[in-house]
Amino acid sequence: MSGREWLRRIGNEMLDLVYPPGLYCICCGKIIDESRTYRLCNDCMRSMNWNTGRRCLRCGRPLAENDPGELCFGCAQREAAGHGQGFDRGHACTGYGACAQAVIFSLKYGGRADIGDTLGEILYDYMMSEYDEDELAAIYDIVIPVPIHSDKLKKRGFNHAELMGRGFAERAGLRFDPGALVRLRGTVPMKGLGPEARRANIRGAFGIRNSRLTQIQGSRILLIDDIFTTGSTVDEIASVLKSHGASRVDFLAFAAAGDMVI
Repeated sequence: MSGREWLRRIGNEMLDLVYPPGLYCICCGKIIDESRTYRLCNDCMRSMNWNTGRRCLRCGRPLAENDPGELCFGCAQREAAGHGQGFDRGHACTGYGACAQAVIFSLKYGGRADIGDTLGEILYDYMMSEYDEDELAAIYDIVIPVPIHSDKLKKRGFNHAELMGRGFAERAGLRFDPGALVRLRGTVPMKGLGPEARRANIRGAFGIRNSRLTQIQGSRILLIDDIFTTGSTVDEIASVLKSHGASRVDFLAFAAAGDMVI
């Protein structure tokens, strides 16, 4: 750890003593009390687009109530074109709106590592609304976070997906392995890229650590990430895992972007 990183960490810890993170809404920063669910104020709790209505049967993306289909437009288009997806099924806790974005940005770019465990709690509660713990244990063998590149890890100090995944797995009593996947190379930001450019950008970016190859064979894996957009990242990772023998790869994200052509 460099001198600058050490000073920043000490400074953050001192601020936490004076202004405990638990006293402020993780979305808007409003003062709250410790009883608030997920550390969200009442307004932000209501503003979050919780994924409690109809959703895509494949990726879990929220569906409009007037959408007659069972798949989102993107999944339906890919299925019709015969492309399919690398993953088997997806789950998302909320739609990607202003409130979800604010929480994710605070975690990833605001140095708020404490938010990772709170999102892990949200992931757990969402899955408990779909399954019980015995059912989850019967479906999944390993929980694995989507890895970030070493340069980002060094700069940020943590992998946000790992913090989320750990918080989820510990509550669910599932095996958690943050070291199974490795990021082999950096990629350009996905924002602004078209679907094909996204797939090309992420292709070949992930690998499996040699020491984990035997445990991947035959395993049923749940990937953890913050946002599901076009699915390029989870598709690529699922393809890599399945090429090494994984029998099932699902994903669980905090937020899913609106329906789109992918």
